[in-house]
Amino acid sequence: MPHLVPKPLWGKSAANLLKRADWEGIRREALQTARHVCQVCSDAALGSALTCHELWDYDDKRGTATLVGLRMQCRSCDSAVHMGRAVKRGFGRVALAQLVKVNGIDPREAKLLYGTAMDEWKRRNKKQWRIVVAKPLLERYSELAILEQIGRES
Repeated sequence: MPHLVPKPLWGKSAANLLKRADWEGIRREALQTARHVCQVCSDAALGSALTCHELWDYDDKRGTATLVGLRMQCRSCDSAVHMGRAVKRGFGRVALAQLVKVNGIDPREAKLLYGTAMDEWKRRNKKQWRIVVAKPLLERYSELAILEQIGRES
């Protein structure tokens, strides 16, 4: 399923806000946990070819965006997850093909999934969001507290 980040949250990710060394440490640990394999499609890839994707849960009623986990994914799966960005950059076909492959659906269903995600994204763009980090993540990586600080300032 495409995870389209609401515009008010663009750039407010651990990858963007943490010190480079802190993020690289978290990424390395996530890569080891994943055994250097994409956690979406199970393709083996060189470590540098895997992206450490932040998993966010959006509570539309409360206006909270909660960082709930980290997942290693290959470039193809990353483009399917960030399909809006992929389409904007001219990789929409690749993203759609990966969405079809990973979910075992036909292209029509994949386009419908993307359309539904876009509708949800448009609604979410109109909201103000407070950023929260799930307690287990915060306990494991205290550096992530910066996200909640940034989230309060927004």
